[in-house]
Amino acid sequence: MPEMTKLRPLTAAELAEEQRKGAVVLDTRPAERFATLHIRGAIQIGLGGPFSSWAAMLVKPNQKLVVVAEDESGAEEAQVRLTRVGFDQVIGYSLADETRWREENIELASIRTRRCVDVQQALAVDPSLQLVDVRSRAEWLRGHLPGAISVPLLDLESTAQLIDQSKPSLVYCHEGFRATTAASILVRESSKDIEIFIDGIEGWSASGLPVEIPKTK
Repeated sequence: MPEMTKLRPLTAAELAEEQRKGAVVLDTRPAERFATLHIRGAIQIGLGGPFSSWAAMLVKPNQKLVVVAEDESGAEEAQVRLTRVGFDQVIGYSLADETRWREENIELASIRTRRCVDVQQALAVDPSLQLVDVRSRAEWLRGHLPGAISVPLLDLESTAQLIDQSKPSLVYCHEGFRATTAASILVRESSKDIEIFIDGIEGWSASGLPVEIPKTK
């Protein structure tokens, strides 16, 4: 394992400069806090789940990283877990601070999140709303939201073209973890109209709503 040095706190100005130079901003906060407000272009992978595994699968190992965390202990935990899977270019960390970010004219963004009731209403108002399931193909085959398309997070780079960019998209997974990560990548790569169904299929099923199971031959 690479030797780990103490993670350096970055000012908002330093963060902005590192991002301009090509560092990826890796936001480790929980899904809804990230969605409410984040640095435009950041990738979200929450510490509350299999953080290091997804980082290893979705981020290039030689990529320079700046970690955004809720507090210093969260930043240190992210560094430890990233180091264990081979990331040795974590430049430093920044605590989520909207005031400081705005003072440095860092471009910020948000992604709308929806709950079950919101999704039902949205589908009734706009049937063109595209449901994007980012769970694995095997999970999708066991049951998905009616009409949803399968775009697994692990294969996002090769399957994102399945998403119709002319339609608004609602991204979901089991309970929001992967959906938020996928949405952060999708909006980073384009100007797609993306929202997150934060309850996921778990919340949908718990509300007694129907799922669709593909017919097997």
